[in-house]
Amino acid sequence: MDIRTLFKPIIICICVIASSLTGIRGALADEPVSDQCKWKYYNVPELSNAEIYQSALQAARHPAQYIHETNQMINDFSNKMGDYIYLWLDGKGKDKVNGKFPDGFFSQWVDNEKTHDWQLIKPNKIRPEDQWYAMGVPYDPDKELHQCSPDPHVTYLKLIFLAPLNSKLLIDGDFPHCRFMDYQIILPLDSIHPQESMCEVPLVDVDIEPDPGHVNPFRVGADRNARKRHYHIEFELKAGNAVKLNPEAMKPPEYRAPGNKRVGGPFQLTSFQGGHVIVPAVLWLRYYSPDKEAGSLGGVSLPKATLQLPSGENFWITCDKSLAVERQSAPVPRISETPAIDPYSFMGPSLGWFKMYDILFSHMEANGYYTSWPWGIKNPEITKKRIRENFRLIHMRGVDASPPGNYETGPTCCNYISYLVRPISLGEDNVIVLTGKLPTFPRTRDAEPMMTGGQVRYFSITHQLGSNSEYNEGYLGTPYGSLMDDEIVTNVNNEYVIVYSRQADRPDNAKPEFGITWQRWGEPTLQSLVLRWLSVMPDWYLPEYAPDQNNVPWEIGAWSQDTYDKSLVGSNGPGVMGHYHPVIHYMSKEQFEQLGYKWINPEDVPEWGGSLKKKAKSSAWMEKNELHLQ
Repeated sequence: MDIRTLFKPIIICICVIASSLTGIRGALADEPVSDQCKWKYYNVPELSNAEIYQSALQAARHPAQYIHETNQMINDFSNKMGDYIYLWLDGKGKDKVNGKFPDGFFSQWVDNEKTHDWQLIKPNKIRPEDQWYAMGVPYDPDKELHQCSPDPHVTYLKLIFLAPLNSKLLIDGDFPHCRFMDYQIILPLDSIHPQESMCEVPLVDVDIEPDPGHVNPFRVGADRNARKRHYHIEFELKAGNAVKLNPEAMKPPEYRAPGNKRVGGPFQLTSFQGGHVIVPAVLWLRYYSPDKEAGSLGGVSLPKATLQLPSGENFWITCDKSLAVERQSAPVPRISETPAIDPYSFMGPSLGWFKMYDILFSHMEANGYYTSWPWGIKNPEITKKRIRENFRLIHMRGVDASPPGNYETGPTCCNYISYLVRPISLGEDNVIVLTGKLPTFPRTRDAEPMMTGGQVRYFSITHQLGSNSEYNEGYLGTPYGSLMDDEIVTNVNNEYVIVYSRQADRPDNAKPEFGITWQRWGEPTLQSLVLRWLSVMPDWYLPEYAPDQNNVPWEIGAWSQDTYDKSLVGSNGPGVMGHYHPVIHYMSKEQFEQLGYKWINPEDVPEWGGSLKKKAKSSAWMEKNELHLQ
């Protein structure tokens, strides 16, 4: 099928957007320009928000031209690269070329200080250690800090690559010893769904068929410690709609399909915010909670990656990515302890959680929430409308977007996780308390011999300093602590009481023998709580209470929707999650100690109440210290 045919539906979609754009120009131009490109593995043009808006609006007004020019750009890039690879493989005659791509062959968005010296090599000439890099490995936030909002219990591996259209990316490796594993590749090329703005195409551990005579240790009842655990998987690298090309694997919230093949993209098209340029592709590989004795790679070697042309020849394209790796993986500085401040009224006792449908979108919603009535000076209805329209225009994402633009998960997020976020600050001599019921999960970190089912595959609560705030200027979300499921003390009903405080304010009874999980809050007073609820259906799923898109759909679960239903997860009490809803309490150290030196259950902890010790600061202060929820 001609690539132009694949993108015809965008004409109707973009015309609808263009008809409702009055008033967006001013709203977008007034917002600050983000400086987060430094930490990405690729570069994009530096654009003002006004320039971003003009580019998006131009596409909305002239969709046919946009489609034609985008498809031409994609095809030209692919054909140029493919022709050079075939010349290199031929290796003879007057057109013989060496493996190194000449200067100027790629644009500055591919060949730059982060990724440069691109070179063709035979697959047997490169090691997996030179293909992959670890963006993050399990670490202790009390000893070191990392940005980009990682879960400190997880190994995040990334593979940067380039290939012509209709090539294949072949992977062979061993199943790691860990709780959860999944691959996620950027979407197939699709101008109506720029990959930079969209979720990835996933391949979850249980769907992978092991090699003959080998074991997939992630399946219920499987031998987790089997020695033979090898697999081969394949990604076709195409253009087209990701849902049509992956009809089962891209069906949310299951994201399940049998077999070892998925369809992704050979390079990446950025959004209008990213300048609408071509950059290298990426394949994610996540190892959640490696076994304690297995190390960060789960006790196995890194997988080997090979690229294959449509005609069957194998190759690899490598580059010097040392700066990209350094910026994405290096520790970040710990801030000094910030002044103790009680929670502001907008994050007070009535607030529960926000469902995160996209990292950038949650930033926009957080800013809109606390700068609108009754906390700020903005009209909430106008603010919500602008958030929806801006996100739809610039990123082609939203409730009314075509799949996968309307999916609840966004770029760089794990498709199998439902994320809940909530800001809170910690005053002097006070504690933050969370109570709720912990879903059941498979125990794996002590090299348990058999995989079991559960209500979740994985659960964690992280607290982190937001992106580019007053005390974290220049850095992205930085966790200062995290608790995963098997670190949380529970009673006979699987209920928990978690206490956060400064070290000096730890209540004397905040100890495991009294049923309490205590964690140091860390230096930042103001942080965000991030809950990860990881479901793999049907064996690790709680259908009635899971905060996924079945129970908390975007249409009524997002604060910026006119149909927002706060009772789902937005109130500080059981909603759609029932007893599994984490309830937030706030009290003095003395009040908590008055609960006694006995086993303390959730019903023993008083509701958050009483007046705050300090008045909330002005909306201008809040604007300066933007609460980025990641």
